[in-house]
Amino acid sequence: MAFDSKTFYDELDSYYSKYDNAATEKFLLNCLENVESSVYLASGCCSCGDGDCSDDKELSEGERDWIITRSQGLIAVLNELACFYRGLGRWEDCMKNFDRLRKEMESCGLEETENYALVTLNLAGAYRLMGKFDEALGAFVKAGKLIEKSGDPYALSSLYNNTGLVYQDMKEFARAAESFEKAIELMPKTPENEAEIATSHNNLAMAYYGAGEQEKAEAALEKALDIFSRIDGGMNPHYAGGLNTKALFAFNKKDYAEAVKLFEQAVEKTRLIFGENHEFVIGCRNCALAYSRLGDKAGEEKYTKMADEAEAKLG
Repeated sequence: MAFDSKTFYDELDSYYSKYDNAATEKFLLNCLENVESSVYLASGCCSCGDGDCSDDKELSEGERDWIITRSQGLIAVLNELACFYRGLGRWEDCMKNFDRLRKEMESCGLEETENYALVTLNLAGAYRLMGKFDEALGAFVKAGKLIEKSGDPYALSSLYNNTGLVYQDMKEFARAAESFEKAIELMPKTPENEAEIATSHNNLAMAYYGAGEQEKAEAALEKALDIFSRIDGGMNPHYAGGLNTKALFAFNKKDYAEAVKLFEQAVEKTRLIFGENHEFVIGCRNCALAYSRLGDKAGEEKYTKMADEAEAKLG
């Protein structure tokens, strides 16, 4: 059966909406297996199906169409698998699929396309989460050269937003804020982009805070949380990040009761959406620390145990 991208993405969205990572992974792996095992069938030959088993014949129009469709299917599924594993912090699986994805695209002569640039952006995001900042910045530069040619404001906004995250991780907060401001300025202001706009405001809040601009940080964060609370039934994957940011602000003000409440909300949303991944572990440890500052030993032990158990499963 030929790969149908609309059906694939519609079904994938339905799996993501259930927040069942095991089922989502199984679906993606089944899709990959189906694309890999697909064969071109035409009338005439009972073994290969093409009616002409000579080795040196030219490809028919049907064969060429099948090859293109199969490659498109591989690229779509591999990209989603790589990003799925990135979200779970399963780095070996993530990088394996990114490597295969790039090879597939390069074999099709797609190295200079915007789609290749977007895949490179996704790969750079994985490098950042792995703490490989030089590799991440290098990938962003490579992607940027392709994206700037297209002039696509959405892609450019994504580029600036993700580059800002690397600078933020490197504690270069002024450069991070500059990147996030550009991202927000370029992002088309449409309902479809509300989640990205909110995420950029959350990122900007962290950059402002790191640069010591607390009022600007809190204003940017409130914009982010207001949007997150109104979209996706309050279950946008980045909402937990916004709550975690607000919890950190409260913690640094020594409002530990408020920090605990917000950290717990962030931990629960992370668990529901991503499972007990790396961010879940960090959230639990943050929550344990806030409970410790409150002098609540039971709360501290509860979240420390949750973090330890989740970390042991991640390996």
